[in-house]
Amino acid sequence: MDCSGAAAPAAPAAPAPKQEITTLVGPAEDRWPVPARVWDVFQSKGIRTSFLSIGAGPSALTDLELAESLGCPIHIVPLTEAESASWAEVSAILKERKREGANATNSFSVGAEAKWVLPKNIRPQAALPWWGKGRIEMGSDSIDTMSVESVIAPICAGLKLKDNAQRIDILKLDTVSTAPGLEKGVLGAVLSSGYRPALVMVRWSERPDFSLSACTAAGHLQSCGYRLLAKEGDKFLYYFTDDDMYQICSWENVEVRNPMVQELVATAKATFSSPPEEGVSQASQ
Repeated sequence: MDCSGAAAPAAPAAPAPKQEITTLVGPAEDRWPVPARVWDVFQSKGIRTSFLSIGAGPSALTDLELAESLGCPIHIVPLTEAESASWAEVSAILKERKREGANATNSFSVGAEAKWVLPKNIRPQAALPWWGKGRIEMGSDSIDTMSVESVIAPICAGLKLKDNAQRIDILKLDTVSTAPGLEKGVLGAVLSSGYRPALVMVRWSERPDFSLSACTAAGHLQSCGYRLLAKEGDKFLYYFTDDDMYQICSWENVEVRNPMVQELVATAKATFSSPPEEGVSQASQ
C-alpha cells in the first residue's frame, strides 16, 4: 500500500464496447440478420421505403418487423397459392388484431397479431421480376413473370416517390422451400436491369462456398458493389457500397487474361513502388 500521499495511478480505461452493426430479427427458429439500426439507414425514406419480398419462409415475422420499424408497405411476391393464402391470413390477423379460429390455420402467421403493420401495407404483386414476360412452372404451381422495370415501376408509383423515382430499397429473397435456386435468377435479373437495392437479404439454396452456381451468383453480387455484412445459417445480408469492381477496367482488352486482376495488380505495384513522402523516413514506412 502506498502511504506517501501521492495519488494512485488511474486505472486504465476499459475498452469501449464494440458496436454491433447487425442484429437478428424473426422467430427464434428462423432468425435473419438485419442492420442493428435499420431506421437510421432508411429514416429519410420511412414510409416510402421500397421493400420487395419474394417467396415465403417458415414465418412472416422478419418481414413484419422490418415494416413495423420503418412504417413502410411490404410488396410481396408469393410463388404459390399456398404462399398467397399464408399472407392473406397474416393480413386478416393484422386487421382483426387477433389470431384465432379461421385466422390461425398456418404457422406462418404466428406472432402477427403483435405487430403494428397496417393490413393495407401487405401488397401482393401479380408477377415475379424476371428477365422478361413469361411464366415459370413450379410443380403444380406456376407464376407469371415480367421485366424488373415492369414490376418496380407501379410499386414506386404507389409509393409516390419524389420526381417519379424508381428504386428497390430492400430486396428479400426466400424461395428455397418452393423453388430452390430461383434466388440466383432473380438476383441476376435485378442487377442486370440496373437496380441496386440498398439491402439484399437472401436465403441461398446452396452455400456460396460449396456450390459453383451459388458461388458465381454471390461473387457477381459482391463484384457489383455489395458487401456481405452478416450471415445466419443460409441467410445472408448484403449492403450496397457502390464499390463496383466491374467498372475498374476495360472488358474489351484482348492483351490480358483477366482485366480486373490486371488492374488490381497494376494498382498494387504502383502503390508499393512509389517513393516515400518527403520528410518520412524509410524506417517508418
